[in-house]
Amino acid sequence: MAIIALLLPHMAHAGAWNLPPGEGQIISTYNYSRADKAFTDRDDLGSEVEFTKSEMRVFYEHGLTPHVTAVVNAAHQTINYDGLGSSISFKDFDETELGLRYEIKRREGLAVSVQASYIIGGGPPNSILDIGDRDDSFELRGLWGQSKEFENYVLFFDAQAAIRARNTDRVQDWRTDLTLGWKDKKKLMALLQGYHTQRTSFGRDGFIVPVQKRTKLQASIIYEYKKNRLVQLGYLQTLAGRNIVKEGSVSFGTWIRY
Repeated sequence: MAIIALLLPHMAHAGAWNLPPGEGQIISTYNYSRADKAFTDRDDLGSEVEFTKSEMRVFYEHGLTPHVTAVVNAAHQTINYDGLGSSISFKDFDETELGLRYEIKRREGLAVSVQASYIIGGGPPNSILDIGDRDDSFELRGLWGQSKEFENYVLFFDAQAAIRARNTDRVQDWRTDLTLGWKDKKKLMALLQGYHTQRTSFGRDGFIVPVQKRTKLQASIIYEYKKNRLVQLGYLQTLAGRNIVKEGSVSFGTWIRY
């Protein structure tokens, strides 16, 4: 279904449906997050922390050919953290993704794609604030989407799985992203999205960073106030994790399609 290609946003990626050549969209999102607890190495909540994050993220995609879409995903963050024996103030760019998505299969109600990306390292130096990396890496992502059109609305589902690594020696991150969406035939859309990331233990700055896990759930409402112009409101909560802060986040986004 062509409409889904322009209607499936993601925290970090769009959906499995590719864009037609020459068409694209820009999604700009402002997020504000807070946390007063961090998950321990035993997956439970440990000591109190003080954590705030302001983030401006821009996601851009553009159809190059009937089967290939270019993707750029970048963000600038301001983070303040105090807890667990450290105090951090960070203001700089997060990881930046440059990718190409190839549509393997497309028919009514179904899309299957793969995406390869180069990730420019960024983000804060202390890993408990996020599962990221200040070194460059590569990501390979598989995307599978289904949609069903009814008389007055559309239901759609998107599942993604990805691996990320700095080289071919070992996989650093395992990522799974799920989206369930509803769109009426007029101007309103609702999304429920789940994200899970797991990183194996690794060395950084002369010490060992333990295994990290993070599971988040986000709910969003999107409204098209005029043709090809949309606004988005959302709330995200960390549900479970290991060696990561438990953050809640509110977001406001604007979409421009062309």
